[in-house]
Amino acid sequence: MRQFIIASHAHFAAGINESVSLLSGERGNIRTLSMYVDGNNDLAAAAAKMLDETPEGDDLVVCTDLFGGSVNNEFTSIVQRRPNTYLVTNMNLPLLIQLLFAEEGRDTAEVIREICAADDTRVKFVNDLIEDTGDDEEF
Repeated sequence: MRQFIIASHAHFAAGINESVSLLSGERGNIRTLSMYVDGNNDLAAAAAKMLDETPEGDDLVVCTDLFGGSVNNEFTSIVQRRPNTYLVTNMNLPLLIQLLFAEEGRDTAEVIREICAADDTRVKFVNDLIEDTGDDEEF
């Protein structure tokens, strides 16, 4: 089974998880890590605790808020030494929803690569999309 950690600076992780829950229902395989708020300042200890709570043998997909940020850097270190752990950064809501609904039996790395490359998970500048269509069509 795939387990997910949504990790960020401040409450972004909790907030985006709330949106995921609203759109797709509550899921038992998602945990959040909100760093540097509410006294949660020891990133290494908090990350280690989350890893300890992950069932042995499950794939773990960690989604972080910012490439090069401290949260992502901590999990970059972890992914290099922990098998079946995958790190995705610069997360957004479409990305998370697609990851959560990805077919369970498929190779996790392959699924992540496909989703990250998909056009519908990328940030879009709507002004350019409007100019390209030439009308007031809703997206």
